[in-house]
Amino acid sequence: MTRPRSEHSRSLRLPAVCDELAAQLAAAKQELETLYAALDNVHSGLLLLDGDLRVVYSNPVLHRMFNAFSAEDIRKNRPFYRDLLLGAMSASAVKMDDYVARRLAWVRSGDATPMDLPMADGVVLRCHLAVLPGGGRMLIYSDVTDIVRNAEEMERLATIDGMTGIYNRRHFLILADREWERARRYNRPLSFLMLDIDHFKSINDKFGHEAGDRIIVHLAHLAGHCKRASDVLARMGGEEFALLLPETTLSRAKTVAERLRQSVLRKPLTESRWPIRASISVGVAEASAEMESLSDLMRAADQALYRAKRAGRNQTVCWTAENKARVKLGAA
Repeated sequence: MTRPRSEHSRSLRLPAVCDELAAQLAAAKQELETLYAALDNVHSGLLLLDGDLRVVYSNPVLHRMFNAFSAEDIRKNRPFYRDLLLGAMSASAVKMDDYVARRLAWVRSGDATPMDLPMADGVVLRCHLAVLPGGGRMLIYSDVTDIVRNAEEMERLATIDGMTGIYNRRHFLILADREWERARRYNRPLSFLMLDIDHFKSINDKFGHEAGDRIIVHLAHLAGHCKRASDVLARMGGEEFALLLPETTLSRAKTVAERLRQSVLRKPLTESRWPIRASISVGVAEASAEMESLSDLMRAADQALYRAKRAGRNQTVCWTAENKARVKLGAA
């Protein structure tokens, strides 16, 4: 009995179809291996997750970054992303207390905003996240340590006075504005000291400009020892300094000013062949209800400093809201 022609045709085509499918499967496997080989040589760390957040691929760079799981382990066991995070934590590769929770939430959200990750060895990795078809995720990790450090250094240079290492005028005004707003909002005391090195031109003329620079650095060092962590110290320009004292009344600010003035007198600069003695004049003011801005407070302290210098220098003068009570300490 002969088979129907259609059944016979199908039986003839079946081996051909199987061969074609096998060829397609072999080609797809070859393409996948080629893709993996290419990704294995990418200099950034790569991680591919499926819709269930199981790891389907990671390259060797990623494992050098996190010291957790090998590429072979990943391809054989396909662990969950959470297990990979826990492995990195146990290897002490990262230094974030909430590392696992934060990374899981970020990956699930699909947020494309890059996230920086500080590592235990000081390296900073920047991770980019992309959502793949089917709900998968691709994570790319790049070493941005130098970029971050350069940015931090640029920020530091923008806020710090290069000679003394304390805040510069620009950054001081930013911080002082914040303290002014806080003091106003919560009705808290706020005082301001304006300092100036007496006869600074004479020091330069007698000992040279290098000695003058060292005197400026010396005063910044002494002022730094007289202030609290919450106080804001800055070089405003030349030989003039400012010290903002949050939560401080006029009486307390006067005490701080006198302690600093006496410290300058007792501790001359001794870095040269002979000691270089200096003194300072200080103007002190406390914020009052009549003042409308930080500029008013600074202007009041500047006026008190002007009176101290006119009165003979080497003394502290306090300004009050009534502009009448003038408290002088020290001797010219």
